[in-house]
Amino acid sequence: MTPLWTALSCMCSMLLGMTLMYAYRKRLPQHTGAGEGATNVWQLIEHVEAEATRNATPTGKHHLREPREPTEPSAVDTIPIPGPQAPPPLELHHRVLEALHRL
Repeated sequence: MTPLWTALSCMCSMLLGMTLMYAYRKRLPQHTGAGEGATNVWQLIEHVEAEATRNATPTGKHHLREPREPTEPSAVDTIPIPGPQAPPPLELHHRVLEALHRL
């Protein structure tokens, strides 16, 4: 068989398969009343809100403990942050500039 006939037969078989799938697929209703006992949007919203409030309230043993008293920060816990420093004198700038010119 030539490549043309092979490609043509593949295309025809794919077209036939897609046509059969379309013809015999299940036709399920979408966005219609699902009947008694089906969950609707408002029930889902209530469920999500109830779950959010349930997760917002603390539970477990850690919730029952007494709060710890605040302690003084130790030197190990804090890192000193340097304050603003004075700019270096202009003499230093001139020396650096002269050294760069000599290069």
